[in-house]
Amino acid sequence: MHKIPNVPLGKVQQRHVVRIFFPRLYSAAQLNDDVHVSQEDLALIYDRCLRPTLIEVVPEFRDRLPTSYAAAFTHSKTCSGGLAFGSLDIPPDRLERVAEIFLAKLGEQKSTFKDAYFVHELRGTKGSTMHNGEDDVERHFAFQDMFEHVNIDALDPRDWLVDVALTIGAEGHVVTWRESCHEELLSHLMPAAPLEKISSLTTRKDKFHLDRTLQMKELAGFRATTTDLADDVSYVQAYCTEKNASYQLIPGVFRRRKPEELLEKKKERKVLADLDSISQIYFECAGEEKGVDGRDGCARLEIRVPLDKAIHALSTLPEELIKRAVVVIKRRVWW
Repeated sequence: MHKIPNVPLGKVQQRHVVRIFFPRLYSAAQLNDDVHVSQEDLALIYDRCLRPTLIEVVPEFRDRLPTSYAAAFTHSKTCSGGLAFGSLDIPPDRLERVAEIFLAKLGEQKSTFKDAYFVHELRGTKGSTMHNGEDDVERHFAFQDMFEHVNIDALDPRDWLVDVALTIGAEGHVVTWRESCHEELLSHLMPAAPLEKISSLTTRKDKFHLDRTLQMKELAGFRATTTDLADDVSYVQAYCTEKNASYQLIPGVFRRRKPEELLEKKKERKVLADLDSISQIYFECAGEEKGVDGRDGCARLEIRVPLDKAIHALSTLPEELIKRAVVVIKRRVWW
């Protein structure tokens, strides 16, 4: 889906982005792998479709809407060449009319704008509905909180997929997965799948990826595409959350290094300074820094299931399976 040309159109609160996708632009875009909507089309979308729609449905916006796409672009441009956007809040009771009229105008304006559709993108919501999976009430409330912005009755639940996760931790320790128990774990998650097919899956590089921890043979998580084995589970991932200590959204001190960085004294000094920073972070994670409590790591298991299966999926794991499948290591030893 991410290769279909699309445009972010609006936001709901902080983490909910509404995008509009143009599937008829896809065939032309895939030739050069460019999924952006052209500036000419963006101008057409705003000038002939979006602005007239808002003026028709929300006439109170007449004095607030930029007169054209070109004017809006000029108004949003910063001195450094970047873009800083303002926003307009559409009243909830008029959203449906805005959507209907806007889509109709798009189809009338240009044939490649026909069949456009909206996609709701929620980011940074992992952990926002933490709950005790063994408590039915908590599980139902968590489900309702996650889908508070979605009219579930209007959806076909088999067309929607949900990631459900279970986290296993021990205070003052790092908990991670054993490689020798991967097949047993998969078998428990997909009891109808034949054991020989599960064994075969773990040998397929296109379906199964091993994620080793500390380059040690027995300590490893995995990522598995399981659509061929189970109707209700399409993806499984097991990993250790200790990676959060080094995970960065931007190229920072934990980025992959290139050999040429050691060939210039200035770059070499920067590498050494970054190593000192990394060492300090790990020192604090171990709890060795005075006044710092340290950082634990948990074994996390995630499965992808249809919407109608999500509320009852992965509520817990058998205690004996957990004992066999994970390793518990003191935090200081790990870091």
